[in-house]
Amino acid sequence: MSAFVYILRCRDDRYYYGSTSDLVQRLAEHQTGHVRSTKPRLPVQLVYFEACQTLGQARQKEHALKNGRTRRKVIDQMIRSFPPERLAPFACP
Repeated sequence: MSAFVYILRCRDDRYYYGSTSDLVQRLAEHQTGHVRSTKPRLPVQLVYFEACQTLGQARQKEHALKNGRTRRKVIDQMIRSFPPERLAPFACP
């Protein structure tokens, strides 16, 4: 697994969808205000991520989440059913 698609919940309760090859570093960039899209919506919280074989696959999944093919209730269900223990290593101190 060399890439991830992820969902963040922002302070305004909206979601941010992204993809990256380094999830830990990308989350740090979001949390420290180095990402223009999320900087005014801090703090952000990781609520879902999925490992992909390639960055291209992760970007395709990100695009599917963003463009409306994936309905909001499906996204909410993905987040609700995501095991919280998988998010624990990424929790803010």
